[in-house]
Amino acid sequence: MASSTQKCGVCDLRHINKPSIIWCTECDEGLCQDCQEHHGLSKGTRNHNTLAITEYQTLPSDVLQITQYCSTHEDKFIMYCRKHERPCCRKCIVETHKECPDIDNLEDVIQYVKTSNAVNDIEETLVEIAGNLKKISQHQQKNLLNLKEKRKQIEKEIQKTRTTINNHLDKLQEDLMKKLNAIEETQNSKICQLLSSLGEREKEITKYQENFASIKQHASELQIFLSLKQIEKDIDIEDKFLQSIVKGEELKQCHLEYKTNMAIQDIMSNNKIFGEVQIENKPCDIVLSRRKTKQAQIMVPTVQTRSIVNIKLKKNKTIATQGQHIFGCCLIPDGRMAFTYYYDHTVRVFSDTGLKDFQVNMPCKVDDILYISKDDTLAVTSGGSRQHCIFIINVGKKQITRTILQDSEIDGIALRENELIYSGQSKGIQMINLSDESITQIVKDKMPGFCYIATFRNQIYHTNPETYAVTCYDQQGKPQWTFKNESLLKEPHGIDVDIDGNVYVAGSWSNNVVVVSPDRQHHREVLTASDGLIYPNSLCYDNTKKKLLVANYYNEARLYDFI
Repeated sequence: MASSTQKCGVCDLRHINKPSIIWCTECDEGLCQDCQEHHGLSKGTRNHNTLAITEYQTLPSDVLQITQYCSTHEDKFIMYCRKHERPCCRKCIVETHKECPDIDNLEDVIQYVKTSNAVNDIEETLVEIAGNLKKISQHQQKNLLNLKEKRKQIEKEIQKTRTTINNHLDKLQEDLMKKLNAIEETQNSKICQLLSSLGEREKEITKYQENFASIKQHASELQIFLSLKQIEKDIDIEDKFLQSIVKGEELKQCHLEYKTNMAIQDIMSNNKIFGEVQIENKPCDIVLSRRKTKQAQIMVPTVQTRSIVNIKLKKNKTIATQGQHIFGCCLIPDGRMAFTYYYDHTVRVFSDTGLKDFQVNMPCKVDDILYISKDDTLAVTSGGSRQHCIFIINVGKKQITRTILQDSEIDGIALRENELIYSGQSKGIQMINLSDESITQIVKDKMPGFCYIATFRNQIYHTNPETYAVTCYDQQGKPQWTFKNESLLKEPHGIDVDIDGNVYVAGSWSNNVVVVSPDRQHHREVLTASDGLIYPNSLCYDNTKKKLLVANYYNEARLYDFI
């Protein structure tokens, strides 16, 4: 493609090699200076859009690969198949798309594409994705800094612990050394005292020995005789002294012994590591900007929206719900109806004729309910129960097949694609992905109990029974408008939206259903107590069958048709 844009397409067919200076987007070829003049004057091509070849070559390579001609039939694209989302030439229509119901003229489809909402959406989405990438990058950079700071903090804690242990061991050693020295000094004192006493005795015995030798040599017989008696008495005293020493504690051998405290030994034998460093993964607090990618609005036919003035409802049937304290209801595509019984811990499903089909006993209180067509299941919230979770009931098996645990109370719930959006009281409004159970924060403000929620396109609608308000948020959680009329709508609970964006709200204390226009500028009471509403707690709109199910708090629900 790069080489073909460099040569003039017309001249190349004439085997003349000339560089192209412009590109005709409709002829899908480059033109030289001479051919450009003829191309601009010719009746069949004078209105073609052209651009400088240098500008054309700045387009991405994958865009340059897109041509005006069918690669199979080498014929120009003239139509567009909505079903297959691809352009078609005349032969394509005959061979492949003759059964397709939505075939449009390609020129009509692309006429205003540059100014279409689709282009604006893509540009805004790219900006948001770039912003999200920057958020995540900044978050991870911050994570790196946090890791570094935490590592330094842990190092200080380790060193502090080591110093504390060292100081404690030093103190224990010092106390033990003092005790050792004291014991030694005490024993030394006892032994020295005995040695001193023995020394005195030894001197006396030596003196006796010297005196006795002199007496024996020079004294008379009488003197010797009398002296012996006295010496025997003195020797007996010394002998008794020696015997008392032998029998007493003085001559016991003193040995110093040391026994290590087993707790100290355990430090070396049982403690193989100084401590443990762990990774604690905490939930990410990044709130990403998210947009639901939309198709170019020029490709979607304009539909005349229903004015709330023209909304009329006619009762289809009354359903005896066989129980009180109904907090949630929903319609199943086959006509069946499901209800939650808050204090009975029960979910009951009724047939399209109003007869009970089956019942599922729940492990706790149950609040709101919705149907998920993808896998034929019901999602049920636990409301203000101690067990904070979302239960998934398989309609075919008539039993709970999955429990999604949460960290807050969960009241009203709505489905958008593969995600559940719910009112989480202390956690505000959150969204959980059913595939990986990842959670995205939408609105951080705390919500009271028994708030209900609905979605339509990129909007989120939320009721607040404490403030009597209905608030519309965008998908980033930014408030778009709030509707409040305390004289008309008291304690709003159940909420749903029709295909035109009209919002239906059940007023539990005002015993009515009020419809609010998409822009909040108009509202109207469409059902009242005279229609059988007594503390209506929940409602559900069926987009396919154009029906509205309204469940009273006590004993019955009513199904209405739009006329």
